Amino acid sequence: MNNRFFRVYRAESGDRHFLAKISAFLADRPGSLAELAGIFKQYSINIIFFSYDRSLHPNRVLLEVRSSTDTELSQVYNVLSTHNLLDSGLKADTSALGVLDTRSILKIEVRLEHKPGTLGDFALLLAQHDANVMHMEYNEEISDTSAKISLFTQDPDEVDKLLKDINAHGYYYSIIFKGAGNKEIEDVIGLNLTERFFFKLKSLLKTEDISRLKKLIASSQKMTGTLMKFSNEAGKHYEEGNIITNVLTFASVSLMNTGTNFSYRRMPLLTFNNVIFHAFRMPTGGNIYILQGSEDMVMIDSSYGLYYEDVKSMLRENGLDPSLVGRIYLTHADADHSGLSGYFAGEFGSQVYLHKDARGIIDHENRAWGSGSPISDLNHYFTVLVNEFTKLSIPGNWIEYRTDSIPHESGFMLIDKFTFCGQTYNILESLGGHTPGQVFIFSYESGLIFTGDYLLNIESLGPEERNILNYPKYMMTSTNVNSLLFRREMEMLKEFIGRLDRELGNSGKDAIVVPGHGDYYSYRTVFNNPVS
Repeated sequence: MNNRFFRVYRAESGDRHFLAKISAFLADRPGSLAELAGIFKQYSINIIFFSYDRSLHPNRVLLEVRSSTDTELSQVYNVLSTHNLLDSGLKADTSALGVLDTRSILKIEVRLEHKPGTLGDFALLLAQHDANVMHMEYNEEISDTSAKISLFTQDPDEVDKLLKDINAHGYYYSIIFKGAGNKEIEDVIGLNLTERFFFKLKSLLKTEDISRLKKLIASSQKMTGTLMKFSNEAGKHYEEGNIITNVLTFASVSLMNTGTNFSYRRMPLLTFNNVIFHAFRMPTGGNIYILQGSEDMVMIDSSYGLYYEDVKSMLRENGLDPSLVGRIYLTHADADHSGLSGYFAGEFGSQVYLHKDARGIIDHENRAWGSGSPISDLNHYFTVLVNEFTKLSIPGNWIEYRTDSIPHESGFMLIDKFTFCGQTYNILESLGGHTPGQVFIFSYESGLIFTGDYLLNIESLGPEERNILNYPKYMMTSTNVNSLLFRREMEMLKEFIGRLDRELGNSGKDAIVVPGHGDYYSYRTVFNNPVS
């Protein structure tokens, strides 16, 4: 009978009764506690210690019981063994999402008569209301008549019915909390990491859309599992809690910078004949660039969708009418570059242009789609999260760049071009090192070259901006689907822009690198400085 899950010993003092320390199996469902406690009641065995924390192990209960003889304990052992109610020592799934409404949470301190069967009777009452215990502590040495119990019901309205029934059965109790709020939820013992994540997301996103939240949680869990596997193989150690914390932080840094908290930095205006170039740095996400003519405007890259209302106000503050944005050219489909394009298309009829390879990325919610990257799964999980967190909107009727595939001196293919106020903007197709469907846009007339996430001027980024840009890298292990190819493209771009700058210099102009993050810059001024 003695093993590590059921150990019997004799009391050293008093009436020399028998004690047993038990590690029992508890199904994570309403009624399981009543079933377990009922077994001890059946054999008149008194429970003197009971500890259960669903968040640590949803199927493990630690008990200490007292019996006048060891015969009853032997009988209980046989029943527990027969019904597989002894702890097997197996690792449990602590990621189940069982609590979906804080109003269904109740924590009470209840007075229980100190005799065999009392806990079983009370547990049976809980079961009648489909209440699932998620944390319970009872210790005879601390208080032999008091137990603290945290539980949740399947229906929030059932909480009041349960309390009324507890009263009707003559139990004395005090409510520690009922229907935990956002602050109290931190103090609820028994909620697992997934449920805490669920409630934080729910509060952060201000949504009651359970299916949307479950989708985000599923993607986060898959990302977590994959990251932990990758880290173990690399000899590192990622903690599940740290990964979830980073996901929440990544979500909050953008969500907390909208409305009255929205801020932006306007970079100096540049004028190229009859075109005025506007550059705006968002609080997070990619930059927004505007080419302003006499009658309309072109936008190049559009930052996160959640900034849409703020961006319209920003443009108006700077004398720009958002309804005049007739065309939006996107360097790639990442949410921080394309996110609010669909809102402009919906409200103002703006035409949105993207590379054809973006279609697979959008349809499959995977920024590595079609690349064959070994981190494609991580890219998928990240894409799902960032698209939801930042309210991505790309119109369904976006227009594909042509793919003429004309060899260009840069080593990239020249696939398309557009004109604006007499200036021609050429579109080069990347090799796909950062993400499939990335393009570079440049003009000989203005000297502007839009590089997306290539050739950032790192020195122009503040510590907080660099930190924010590191979150995607943490969650995907790399923001590039092919890092070797990305570095090759960087060198190709540098060489091409160097030649372009020398050519423009003959007519008194500069090649101006316009990256997706940080400040634009004259290529000449940073040629010998590290760029990324």
